[in-house]
Amino acid sequence: MDHTKNYIRAILTILTVGIAGSSAFAGDVSMSLSSREAYVGSPIQMQIAIKNAKDYEQPALPQVDGIEIRSAGSPSQSSQVTIINGRRSESRSVILNYLITPRRAGTFEIPPLKFKVDGNDVETEAIRIIATKSETGDLLFVELEGKKDKVFVGQPLEMVLRIYIKPYRDQDHELTLSEGDMWNMISDQTAWGSFQKRIEEMANSRQRPGGKEVLHDNGQGEERAYYKYEITAKVYPTKAGKISGDDLQVVVNYPTALGRSRDPFDRFFEDSPFGGGFMSSPFSNRLSVASSRPVVAEATVDATEVIPVPTEGRPADYRGAVGQYNIVTQASPVNVHAGDSITLNLGIVGTGPMELVQAPPLSELPELKEFKVSNQPLAGYVKDDSKVFSTTIRPRQAGITEIPAIPFSFFNPETEQFETVHSSPIKITVEKADSLALDSIVGAKSTNSKQQNETQNAISLTPSFINFDAPSVLISQQPQSAWNWWWLAVVVPPVMWVITLITRYRHWIAEHLPSLRSPQARCSTQISNAKDQSVIAHALLRYMQKMFPARKYAAVAENLDETSSTIGAIRAAGFYELAAEAEAMLEQLSHSNISYGAPVDLEEQRSTALDFLSRLADQINSQSSRRIRRSQKSKDKLKKHARFSQPAAMLLGLVLASAASTAMANDITATGLSSEPHVQLDQSQREVILNDASESYRNGLSLAETNAADAKDLFLRAAKKYQLLVDSGISNADLYFNLGNAYLQSNQLGRAIANYNRALKIEPDNRQFQVNLNAAQGMVKTADTPQKLSGPDESLLLKLKNGNADLIKLVGQETVITVLVISSLAFWGLLILRTMDHKLSLWKFGTLPGLLLLVSLVSIYLHTDSTAPQGNAVIVEQHLKLHAGDGEQFAEVAVLDSAEGHRVQTLAHRGTWTQIQTAQGQTGWVPDRVLELL
Repeated sequence: MDHTKNYIRAILTILTVGIAGSSAFAGDVSMSLSSREAYVGSPIQMQIAIKNAKDYEQPALPQVDGIEIRSAGSPSQSSQVTIINGRRSESRSVILNYLITPRRAGTFEIPPLKFKVDGNDVETEAIRIIATKSETGDLLFVELEGKKDKVFVGQPLEMVLRIYIKPYRDQDHELTLSEGDMWNMISDQTAWGSFQKRIEEMANSRQRPGGKEVLHDNGQGEERAYYKYEITAKVYPTKAGKISGDDLQVVVNYPTALGRSRDPFDRFFEDSPFGGGFMSSPFSNRLSVASSRPVVAEATVDATEVIPVPTEGRPADYRGAVGQYNIVTQASPVNVHAGDSITLNLGIVGTGPMELVQAPPLSELPELKEFKVSNQPLAGYVKDDSKVFSTTIRPRQAGITEIPAIPFSFFNPETEQFETVHSSPIKITVEKADSLALDSIVGAKSTNSKQQNETQNAISLTPSFINFDAPSVLISQQPQSAWNWWWLAVVVPPVMWVITLITRYRHWIAEHLPSLRSPQARCSTQISNAKDQSVIAHALLRYMQKMFPARKYAAVAENLDETSSTIGAIRAAGFYELAAEAEAMLEQLSHSNISYGAPVDLEEQRSTALDFLSRLADQINSQSSRRIRRSQKSKDKLKKHARFSQPAAMLLGLVLASAASTAMANDITATGLSSEPHVQLDQSQREVILNDASESYRNGLSLAETNAADAKDLFLRAAKKYQLLVDSGISNADLYFNLGNAYLQSNQLGRAIANYNRALKIEPDNRQFQVNLNAAQGMVKTADTPQKLSGPDESLLLKLKNGNADLIKLVGQETVITVLVISSLAFWGLLILRTMDHKLSLWKFGTLPGLLLLVSLVSIYLHTDSTAPQGNAVIVEQHLKLHAGDGEQFAEVAVLDSAEGHRVQTLAHRGTWTQIQTAQGQTGWVPDRVLELL
């Protein structure tokens, strides 16, 4: 029985501890006040305690009429760990502190505060506080005076705030506080209203209003001594009626008793800009305010009246400016094409509150109807008595000669009338839009059939800006390899000649084929196939004679003499041990198979000879610094073969180099970076986007002649839609072509060139894509840095390239290709016939075709090398700064003007910056956003 009771008691204990532990982390919330009664202007503290919560949200503070609730700083956190009888418990708490300041007397209720703790909604109880006004009596007076009897809303008015504080005199110590001490008694809870900015300016410059002792009415018709403080500020009334001081409330913690200070930290107040000798004592045991009570004074205001701005005669472009103003404008650039952006800066100078001045409504001005103007409000910046606004405008068509005068309307309070001032007109020159589409577009309809477009292109290969909108645009394609058919006529004939040459001299080749092998390989083969000792000895002797040729003496016929001379040559080379081993081996191999009465194992002899051959070859290779002389006969034979093979080898080398250059030119157009789709779209969404893009592009074409600004907006919209399709993972040549056209029409030349290149990467033989790319590249401004020559070889190569470029322009590349094909067939055909022993003079009939073949090959090689684009990225900004490192904080190493559309080579990438090298050799870091990687 006792055992059962103990068991039940243990279970209850565990449950109790578990419940206590779980409740410790439930998140308890409580709220408390330092007092439920407060003086007007004197704050009380409110605390919200959150215990054992892992997460919480701070409550939104309610708006209560008559009181001000604000945060008193960051939340304070604490934790406590308790261990009792080996049991560890932990508690955490967060306290949110707030200050509640009554602004008038009365009873106020703070509604429940709702917020989340550990994901659960919690709500505090509503609390009530009572605010009473401390008896101010004759201790404090505040006056607010305007220096004008009448002002308009928004008109600057100079106001004077006067504060009168009765000096405190302590009878026990017979001490009267100074004006500095009394100024320091002004509470931080004072609401300064329109004078807040002026108070902050004085505090930042370590200043305060100077006080002086004056006589002032104490409210009972008697004059008493007061400290008078004056603060002057310029205010701008925002509503009509009498000047109000509702936002102004001065609170003074008026002393009621002095005492001895024992605070060792009094010295920290000695640098106070408001302190006097009493309050700033650095010594302990000095007199200080022992107790105080808040006194609050509302400002008495004079009879200044605020009049609303009249509505009669108000201009349509009036935006609330009151005062006297002037307007100036500045534009850049002034020589543009239709649809190009012009930066327009507006400067407004005046006497009113410049931070409140708004820009004239440019989009609503009839004077700017010939310009495309944004309807978004402009944000300007204030400097002294002026405010500057900046925006962009775009001329809709060519022929516009000036930016007209810009009006600015304001209300002049001196004349009490509306006035309008104008800026001076700005002369500009607007030419026809620098877009090929305006001159090249035949119609404004998209092409639904690719065959139809190719037929049109075959008739006239001019830049085409008719986009594709067929469903095939949404099908991804794989890049194709470019192949020029005429290279068959260049490569096949020399291959046929080589085949003919091998067939014609096949017996000679078969006979001399073993000689093409190395001496060691030939010797090893002979030893392995030897059927007799004499064959092994002969193979070793011939190898050693080959590698160690002996000096010739009188004719020696005996084999022993040949062996002796060869062994001597090996010794002369420094291989003494190998020479002795070779001599002994040759001596042994010279006997019969049953020498000395015992049969010889031929297999063992072969193995021994091969091992010796391997060690001898290793020793020869290790002595690579010793050069073995070749016989004069061998040298003459090599020279003969060289004279025979050099011309044909050079010609074949030129053919292969030219072919490789063409292949590189075709492959270098784009090296595309494979990346995952940035946007996920289904097929129906893609079709909708394509239709939207096609419609925007067609509408842009229809407006291109009459309204270039709106047309470019439509082209830009189309480009964004096409780009969205590309970002969804579609890699299609026609889509890249569409995107290139849209970018070109919207004045984004660099992006247009990049997408034409991507289209050619997929379809390298598409001549229309190449024509559009050439047209876009023709719009790229040349680099300012001239080409530098470093030597006579580069100068000669440059002259050859320039001469070849003139030749290509004169006769055309097709003519050069035709000459190349015909001359190749003729030259190699004659060479094949001559190889087959036909009696014809190769020099007589083959010289001219050979020269033409050589010249045409060199011409195509130079043309391919000159036109092959360099670099794997395109610059998409006109002005580019190169930095020494990957960030704006690094020094600028170069500034590139007219950089858009030029190709560069990327060298490194770090974060959002890329290191590039320009065609002129300039190297630096640029942001990723200025590049389009191909």
